Amino acid sequence: MKSEIKNFGIYGKDADTISEDLIHLVSIDSSCRKHNWMINPHFHSQLYQFFFIESGSGVCLLNDKSKTFEGVHLIIVPENTLHGFQFKEDIKGYTLSVSSRIIEKITDSDKELFFEVNKARMINMNNHFEEFNDAMDSIRRMNQELSMNAAKTHLFLETILLLLFVKIFRFRIDKSKDYLAATKELVYYRNFMKMIKSEIPTNKSIEHYTKAIGISKTHLNRVCQAITGKPTKQVICDFLLSESMVLMTHTDKTVSEIAYQLEFKDVSYFCRFFKKQTGYTPAQFRIDSRNNINQKILYNY
Repeated sequence: MKSEIKNFGIYGKDADTISEDLIHLVSIDSSCRKHNWMINPHFHSQLYQFFFIESGSGVCLLNDKSKTFEGVHLIIVPENTLHGFQFKEDIKGYTLSVSSRIIEKITDSDKELFFEVNKARMINMNNHFEEFNDAMDSIRRMNQELSMNAAKTHLFLETILLLLFVKIFRFRIDKSKDYLAATKELVYYRNFMKMIKSEIPTNKSIEHYTKAIGISKTHLNRVCQAITGKPTKQVICDFLLSESMVLMTHTDKTVSEIAYQLEFKDVSYFCRFFKKQTGYTPAQFRIDSRNNINQKILYNY
């Protein structure tokens, strides 16, 4: 039987233990050994995490996708992102956890950096050792600072963190459309996504968002197309689809309960929506996900 998805602070601790000024760094092997190398699917509502994998292998679950990794990787997990791991015992690296308030504070003057750290993804760095080692220099400097009792430690850490984000931005492993969008467009997109994450968008009109953001429907559509390659309506559909997949894969809620939680007018409408987006009924998806996604996160390593 599945348990509810946990909203943790640092893994295993209550969400309300997160300080607004939290910057926490720990080696992956030391923190995961006590959990037998298995980190169950969970999320953090006010916390970002960055996993710097120096060596070793495992399986990473990000939202509804499970991927294997081996060797040098960077894994970025923004707030409210479902994630979990099955590490092998040879894993080496660091987990950097940073409160949402600190992230917003240090990226406030550069929306491209904010957008960069808000994309949940795994970056294979096996062919980019120089760039990865450059980032690890910042991690090692932060680790050294955290072990000291020096003046202005938090200011120092925030400065190093900003430098680290610039280094991550410069990786540019994925030469995508994201960097082509103007800064103002990134602000509009950021505000739009914050709105649909904070209030269930099922019964909200696009005009509801454009009025709050201060742009036209056509403009918001151009913003979404420039950044995601998809129109506004599909961005909303993708969000609802992702939320429903997470609930079906990692909870025991019935399809009716999920439809109700996501504010669909009735379960039939939810089922039609889901099948149109995926080609599967919710019940078919749930069976398939339990046979594949969860088996992969548990055993394929």
